[in-house]
Amino acid sequence: MKEHSAKEEVQNRIAAGDTSLFDAVFSQTSQEDRRSLLSLQGAVSGLRNPYRYLEIGSHLGGSIQPYLLDSRCAGIISIDKRPLKQRDERGGTYQYPENSTLRMMENLQGISPEQVGKIITFDEDTGALNPSAMPFQPDACFIDGEHTDEAVLRDFKFCLSVVKNPGLIYFHDSQLIFRGLRNALQLLAASGLSFRAYNLPTCVFVIELGGFDLHKDARIVELLVDNHVGYLAGLEAMDSYRAFYFRPIVRLARWVARVILFRSGV
Repeated sequence: MKEHSAKEEVQNRIAAGDTSLFDAVFSQTSQEDRRSLLSLQGAVSGLRNPYRYLEIGSHLGGSIQPYLLDSRCAGIISIDKRPLKQRDERGGTYQYPENSTLRMMENLQGISPEQVGKIITFDEDTGALNPSAMPFQPDACFIDGEHTDEAVLRDFKFCLSVVKNPGLIYFHDSQLIFRGLRNALQLLAASGLSFRAYNLPTCVFVIELGGFDLHKDARIVELLVDNHVGYLAGLEAMDSYRAFYFRPIVRLARWVARVILFRSGV
C-alpha cells in the first residue's frame, strides 16, 4: 500500500508540473523548461502506459530523474559519448569536467536505487550506434547533446529510425540549434511523414510524429497559448549578437565593406 501511494504521489507531481522533481540532480534547464518537460511527460503517459524513453546528452542525469521516478516509465536509454569538452553553435568550446556514466548513475542511484535497473547506457554518439542495438523502441526521444547543427540533424535521424510511430521527438535549447531544427523539419516534409512541430517555453522544441497528438492535452494547450514566453526568450538569446552588430566600429566596418564592393563593381 505504501509503495502504491509513493507511485501515485510521483504521478500527481508530474501532472501538477512540480519542478522540484528536478532538484536532486543538477539540470541545465530553466524553470519554464522543466514545466514544459513535465507537461510532455504527463501527456505521453496519458497516451501510453507503460511508455519508454530515450535521451541523447545525459551528462549528470538531471533530465532523466523525473522518468526514473515515474513507475509508468518501463525503460530508459541514455546515449552520451561523455566528452570533456564540446562544440557549440555560440562559438568556442564548452567544458564538461568529470563527465562519466559512473558519475551519472551514482547520482541517480541516490534518488531511486530500486529503479536504476531500468536505465541502459551507451557511451557513444549516434553516428557510431546501430539502431538495431537499441533494446526497445522508445515512445519519446529527447535530444540535448552536442549543440551544433550537424550533430542535431544526426541525432534526429537516429531518433527517427528508432522511435515508435506515432511517437515524440523533442529538443532542448531550440534558440541555439534552429538551423538543425529547420533541416530536421525539411527532412520530414520531404519524407512525406505526418508531423506537427511547435516550441514550448523556454526553449523546448517538439515534433509529434504520426498523429501522436500531445498538443490536445490541456497542459500542452496552456503552454502553447502562452507561447510569448518561448518566443521572447529566443529573441533575447540573440540580443548580444545584435548589440555587437550595431557597435560603432562594426557599423563603420560594414560601411567600408559596402564602399569597397560598390567601387569594385561587385
